[in-house]
Amino acid sequence: MVSQSPISEGLRRACREPAIVLAEIAWRWSFGLAALALAAGTLFAYLDTIPVSKTELLALRSGVPWLMIDAIAHILRGSGSRLVRAVTMVFPAMAILWIAAATPGRLATLKALFGREDRLPPAPQFVLNLLRASVTLAWLAGCVGTAILAGWVASGDRHVRPGIFLLVFIVLGTTITMLRAGVNWFFSLGAIPAVSGGHDTFGAISEAVGLFSRHAAKFAGVGALLGTVHGVLFVFTTAVCLLVLSLAGKLPLAATLLLLAAISLGYFAAVDFLHIARLAAYIAIDESDRTPPPAAVALKPLPPEPSLPAPDPLVET
Repeated sequence: MVSQSPISEGLRRACREPAIVLAEIAWRWSFGLAALALAAGTLFAYLDTIPVSKTELLALRSGVPWLMIDAIAHILRGSGSRLVRAVTMVFPAMAILWIAAATPGRLATLKALFGREDRLPPAPQFVLNLLRASVTLAWLAGCVGTAILAGWVASGDRHVRPGIFLLVFIVLGTTITMLRAGVNWFFSLGAIPAVSGGHDTFGAISEAVGLFSRHAAKFAGVGALLGTVHGVLFVFTTAVCLLVLSLAGKLPLAATLLLLAAISLGYFAAVDFLHIARLAAYIAIDESDRTPPPAAVALKPLPPEPSLPAPDPLVET
């Protein structure tokens, strides 16, 4: 029986079935570690291509802030093309890693939440994740294009107007970010009807749009509550990290780094718990949409009773 509150159903599933939360942590953290390794390798490879003279090295070791900043600016001068090539290679590679991790990971968590024992086709999840990655890459390209456009608009004859740059960049950046968030959310929601209804990719997206239109208030309630919890958790974690950093001079460096790592991992684990709770709440909404209300069953018309034959007046006489 589906709970009357999708939020309570989602939190109940996440608390009573920690194995699903651990599965979510496993695939998300696997991708995170691979992405960090890829980014670090790309960064070190990029730094190896930058020549550093003895004068610049002395300036970096001087401890004087303005000398260090000037040395870094001089070192990075002329290396923008190499940085652009590195970024254009690393982001698509990260997208491929994410698709490879998210497709079996999301399929496994959905299969557990639905209690399915049969084999589910991975193709709809793969295409949905491919679309999500494509939207994110397009959003990154849009952010770069927005910065270029804002710089062109803000550039004057003799000087750049930073106020115009910020206004254009914030307005356009916020617009494309909201568009990306909305499209990505429907692609993410489409993973549920792809499993529950056996739809293909575009059928699942269409069903997700219809499901949201029928239960917009429920989805908004789930998003508002769990989003608020996420925000409070982020603020609390940030405050604790700042407190640890303020004690950095009194603690050994290794202890400080270990504390920051432990706090960060605890935050990411809590966020993954909220991901499963939200996914379970969405599944509860989907199941309630597919289940007819009890009133409809109770008001179902009964079959007509068989009519008795009319009495014969001759026999009565």
